[in-house]
Amino acid sequence: MSLMLAAAILAAFACVVLSEKGESTSVDEYISASRGEVKPVFDPRFPADPRSSRRLWEARKESSATSETEAPPENISEPTAVPVSEEKAPEISGRLSFVLKDLTSRSLELHLYRLDNTVFGHGTISENSSTQQVSAIGDLKGNALELDVISEYTIYRLKIDSSKRPMTGTFTAYRADATSWPGVVYQESAS
Repeated sequence: MSLMLAAAILAAFACVVLSEKGESTSVDEYISASRGEVKPVFDPRFPADPRSSRRLWEARKESSATSETEAPPENISEPTAVPVSEEKAPEISGRLSFVLKDLTSRSLELHLYRLDNTVFGHGTISENSSTQQVSAIGDLKGNALELDVISEYTIYRLKIDSSKRPMTGTFTAYRADATSWPGVVYQESAS
């Protein structure tokens, strides 16, 4: 009972304070505010509704079309079409399997992703019965894929010709103890 009385007094106090400010607030506005709903605020710099926006866009489009019909200055020539070579970029993404061959043979399984000319991913490298997790990052320069595969103690720096199927190339391995050695790499199966 006392809790209800306190709530009623608080509500009455809030009404008195708000009415003294001279603001007229409807019950609907109180309900909307209590639900977290926000009254939209219109910025006068932008159209208030989609129709107004469309009319403004069409008016600007028409005015720019009339300004484009004017003659260009004498020192500016018309643009000419330049043929674009449509050299297909090599497909370097998804699951790829490679063999790294030097004195021994290692299997390299990678899941690669490509973002523009950057290639990155993760996978495993296996030699005999030992398997390690690896990370990979590199660049695609034309048909040349330069990929660094990093295991716990070794970096394999691969240079692969991606235009061939299966892909082939070379690598240099660098170990944490400052030793290095060369080898060849080839794609195990075209995926």
